Amino acid sequence: MNQKRWTILLFAVLILAVIFIYQYYTSNYTNEGIADKVLNQDGYTVTLRSEHIPVEIFVKPEWITFKVNDPMKQDIRVAELHNSNLLLDVLNRGSDIYFTFKTTFNMENPSGVFIYNGIFHEDGISTYSSANVRLFDKNMREFSVGQTGVGPGASFSFGIDPEEQKLIREGFYVKYDDFNVYNYVKDSFK
Repeated sequence: MNQKRWTILLFAVLILAVIFIYQYYTSNYTNEGIADKVLNQDGYTVTLRSEHIPVEIFVKPEWITFKVNDPMKQDIRVAELHNSNLLLDVLNRGSDIYFTFKTTFNMENPSGVFIYNGIFHEDGISTYSSANVRLFDKNMREFSVGQTGVGPGASFSFGIDPEEQKLIREGFYVKYDDFNVYNYVKDSFK
């Protein structure tokens, strides 16, 4: 009976050790773990490199959901810049077609660069209050933007109202100027 208790105890300790090692690894060595620590400035120093870099993206017509019943198109990779990916989600809400550009980060190293549409302070992050988005048809004629939004994270979004949707049938350009480029470095590597 005593040996059975020791076997169970040893097995429980082994399971706890594996869980601890897994959590430590995912928190400190995976892309998601490093990104979370960088964005929270937990063990990483973040410094501004460039402000308001211009980003221009062409949204292809096959990415646009023109019918209300069409399924939402998600995670279309539209750009990669400064070790960050811009992914597009498109949803026809009936009242407008809504475009969301999400940002994911490639942070598998203890130092690097990334883009973010906010300002890092010692006490946290402040984001811009509105999205600085400009839209152009395929002939580079500007047209109006509907509802805009910023967040969560480094994402931005906007709607295109029904009266403007004829202008995007052959695709359109998005110009966005609210991303900043940041350097990050793990504190122990200073």
